[in-house]
Amino acid sequence: MSDTGRHWKSEELILFGLWLWKIGEYGHAMLCIHAPNWGLKIGEQLKLTWSDVFDLETGMPLAELPMFGGNSNRPIRNVVRENLIEAVKVLGVKEGDAPLYVNSKTGKPLTSSTLNRELQRFAKMYLAEIKQRTGLEFDLKEIKTNAFEIAFAKDVTRENNYIKEIYPVLSRYMGHRTVKDTIALLEEEPGKPHSLEIRFDHIKDNTPLSDGNLWNDKEKLNRYLERNLYLGIEE
Repeated sequence: MSDTGRHWKSEELILFGLWLWKIGEYGHAMLCIHAPNWGLKIGEQLKLTWSDVFDLETGMPLAELPMFGGNSNRPIRNVVRENLIEAVKVLGVKEGDAPLYVNSKTGKPLTSSTLNRELQRFAKMYLAEIKQRTGLEFDLKEIKTNAFEIAFAKDVTRENNYIKEIYPVLSRYMGHRTVKDTIALLEEEPGKPHSLEIRFDHIKDNTPLSDGNLWNDKEKLNRYLERNLYLGIEE
């Protein structure tokens, strides 16, 4: 990882989360799996509780993550739903007001003050395992807490074909001072016209990321890493 690499894609963050789940770092795993889907500031993300996403009485995830005033509620898509269902069982969640993202080693909620350091330590281990298992070496930026928001924003611009009109919309959504700040952060240039909207369905259902055994199937993992993430082939 370096400052000169490229931004993490949403799919890469989710796969990183699946790996974190595999090694028992459940709170960090859930954050990496959930956050690219919703585009929240990290402070907002870390404040979420189980009652925001899960109905403990029915034992099922909610259909949407409710936002203040009911505006722009975030859909809880399949990859997040599957993780929540498994997490309730593994973690033995009983209280709806319990924090959603908890450090599995300390039992304390994840905090933004230490999250950069923790994510970077795990990411080095993760990328080393990727290289050892597949021979692939990803030139990614050093992961930081804004990686999730950036990945979401880049999904929005890609889906809207990088038209210049989407950047002011996205800049206001992200709370940036200027549109130039947004473009510089995403390291993009506006492209040709298309449709305008901010969507929340960039992480597709029924992909290998929805397979809880992805990390245990070497052939499937290698194919996904090489085709979807390394070569950028969408399937």
